[in-house]
Amino acid sequence: MLWLGVVFACGPAPRADAGGVEAPVPGVLSTPRRLLPYIALDDGRVLAAGGHDGSRTLGSSEVFDPDTGRWRSTGALRTARRNHAAVRLSDGRVLVVGGSNGVTVGALASAELYAPDTGVWTQAAPMSEARNDPAVVVLPDGRVLVAGGTDVDLRPVRSAELFDPVTGTWSAAEAPAYVRGGAGTAVVLRTGKVLFASGLQSELYDPVTGHWEKAGAVGGAAGTHRLGHTVTLLPDGRVLVVGGTTTQAARTAEVYVPERNAWELVEAPAVPREHHAALLTAEGAVLVVGGEHSSRGTLDSAERFDPAKGFWTQAPTLHEPRGEAGALWLRRGTVLVVGGVNELGTLATSEEYVPAPAVAQVSPGE
Repeated sequence: MLWLGVVFACGPAPRADAGGVEAPVPGVLSTPRRLLPYIALDDGRVLAAGGHDGSRTLGSSEVFDPDTGRWRSTGALRTARRNHAAVRLSDGRVLVVGGSNGVTVGALASAELYAPDTGVWTQAAPMSEARNDPAVVVLPDGRVLVAGGTDVDLRPVRSAELFDPVTGTWSAAEAPAYVRGGAGTAVVLRTGKVLFASGLQSELYDPVTGHWEKAGAVGGAAGTHRLGHTVTLLPDGRVLVVGGTTTQAARTAEVYVPERNAWELVEAPAVPREHHAALLTAEGAVLVVGGEHSSRGTLDSAERFDPAKGFWTQAPTLHEPRGEAGALWLRRGTVLVVGGVNELGTLATSEEYVPAPAVAQVSPGE
């Protein structure tokens, strides 16, 4: 049977390096959070740094320990920020770049590095340009590519740069031809090229040549602009894109086929959505949870896409509706769904979502 639980079990004592005060209630953040990336650390914990609590931009950070089911404070960011980007480097550290500090609409050029073993943030060299909500990806050689975003006046930044974790320095990269931006909108393909799927025209970046090229037709197979969507690399090398903020984007899904440099429509999800979360399951399916829709409000629904059969099936609902939430796999095979926003405001709660095994999914007519 499919089921959903908030099952944060007690376990070993918290790690000494996790920081300060532990949350008194299992699964509850120290403060409501939205507009931030959540990062899975090498040791299985989850880092939440910065974001927005509904009234102010945050500099605080905390770490979720799956063994105790509790969030515990860790070192604070050196600069409060929201709408920033974050990636886990090959050495286990976390790089945070850009965003906005909330003093004005603004944008930040600063970058920081988090060491999970000490719980301390250190200043990294700043980017050459301030970037709010940039797209970021770790390349196969360990470097980090940051592209696009918006500047202090919310104008698109059509440039890119590379961070070398070994030297701690930035260097200029060839600029994309189109507007880029948005967390989780870039994935590394089997070829080593990087697909950036956002806006109206998707692009490929080749780390070997340093050049960009168009990825498929303008607007993709759905013929629409995508923002607030999800981009997921499938086991067969294709890329699934779901939802977005336009009416056409919200109700469609499509796949990018690298061998043909083309987009193809797939069956649409049952519920149109934007600002949702998507995760690849161990069986190779894509689990889509929560989000928002202009006419339905914040969503608690979830669906599962089978790439081999090309159809969607219903999955168990979330404990509460939430958009802009973080969703990450825990090592025990459950999903931590955390933070976000719904009609009640910005959320501090987390829930542990237990997805169904592949055998429980039945196609229509079977």
